[in-house]
Amino acid sequence: MAAKKRVNITIDSETLRLADRAARGRQVSRSELVRTAIHEVAEAQERRAEAEARQRRQQEAANAMDRLARRLGDWPAERILRAARDRWQSLKG
Repeated sequence: MAAKKRVNITIDSETLRLADRAARGRQVSRSELVRTAIHEVAEAQERRAEAEARQRRQQEAANAMDRLARRLGDWPAERILRAARDRWQSLKG
């Protein structure tokens, strides 16, 4: 773990009470509780950003497929994509 730095924070008494109760329940110090909470928040934020990026890429791919479908006429895009997905998954597993 990296060198630890001391910081001062200001929180209301109710939040401090909740922190103390949570720390006791986990049998860790307040500092450890805060470190853990910060890591969990940062990881959740990263997962959310990755999910949003994945959704954007999927939407862009769907839009591209729609543009192709309009240019090429009617074709079973969904069935083709599902079949390709299934093939890719079978190759992985």
